[in-house]
Amino acid sequence: MTKIAHFAVLVFLTSGAVALLAAEQKPQTEFVFDLYRTVVQDEPDKNVMVSPYGVQWLLDLVRTGADGTTKTEIAQVLGYTEPIKWESLSDGTLTTAAALWGQQGYSFQPAFLQTARTNFGFTIEQADFSRNSSAAVKRINAWCSEQTKGKITMIFDRLDPDTRLVLVNALHFKADWKTPFSKNRTQDADFTLQNGAKAKTKMMERTGRMMYNAIDETLILELPYKTNGYAMVLLLPKNPTKFAEWETEMTTKKLNSLRGTLKSGEIDLRMPKFTMENTFELNEPLQKLGMTAAFSRDADFSKISSAKDLFVSKILQKTYIAVDEVGTEAAAVTGGIAVATRVPPPPFLFHADRPFLYAIVKGDSILFLGRFVKPEVK
Repeated sequence: MTKIAHFAVLVFLTSGAVALLAAEQKPQTEFVFDLYRTVVQDEPDKNVMVSPYGVQWLLDLVRTGADGTTKTEIAQVLGYTEPIKWESLSDGTLTTAAALWGQQGYSFQPAFLQTARTNFGFTIEQADFSRNSSAAVKRINAWCSEQTKGKITMIFDRLDPDTRLVLVNALHFKADWKTPFSKNRTQDADFTLQNGAKAKTKMMERTGRMMYNAIDETLILELPYKTNGYAMVLLLPKNPTKFAEWETEMTTKKLNSLRGTLKSGEIDLRMPKFTMENTFELNEPLQKLGMTAAFSRDADFSKISSAKDLFVSKILQKTYIAVDEVGTEAAAVTGGIAVATRVPPPPFLFHADRPFLYAIVKGDSILFLGRFVKPEVK
């Protein structure tokens, strides 16, 4: 009987405003934009958000159980080889969790299980996929629902009885804007699509001092959250009809460079209010990036099991984000207002009324990366 390893990653983002990950910084290689571009390349007109962080967490553990070409390819895709310590956290704003379900009676390498516990924050569970896969599915889905506060109630509808290993991580966050938007200023407005056509969307608006810049064909603005160190970076092309070309040229290095040019100024900001959900099967994107051996029957996961019969059959990701006006009544609301002795210059217009990218960051770490290219039809 063929034995299959299901490696599943569940990544979840939700908030009344926007949520952020409060964890130690991880290596920021081009994996972030490589994964993003590979996921979106066949979806030119779809709103998409991925969590490279969640995929990285899972692949890093998978790499520790691999050897030979399988391990080399995973390292090349991630862009680094040094080991990282990952942790499950809960601080009131962020909850992260990770769990491993192994087939009971199957021979797993003790060192791998110990590494999963101590270096990656995984809890170790047993399941009987062979004789009662439906019960195992219910347990895993119940775990997902609990960790995501009922927002994602199902990651699997079924699992093959030949499954021997399931890995899942879950992230749930919530953070308010440092300076909220006024709901009274949100109104229907035009959004210019990539083909130049117009569509209506709910547009939030506020003015004040913000960090921004305009470099070549890119407008960049950073919106801080109430929790120190976290921000949403908005990246806006000057020409909406050239969004596709502009998007392909964005890299981690370029984003970091743009952020280094940020300056303070009076801004008239408009951006859509939106909610978005995505479900991805990441097998093909990861294979396109060069991780092929792990999905083949020649995969070498001998550091997971001495049986040497495991390969990856599926990697999944689910994401959810809600962006609205909700924030906090902070003293900083009026911080940008002063009595002037001269007529101030007009505010810089940063109107995200055309396709744009956004990244949720902590320091130099890109935790979530997405695009908004069209309003959803209600």
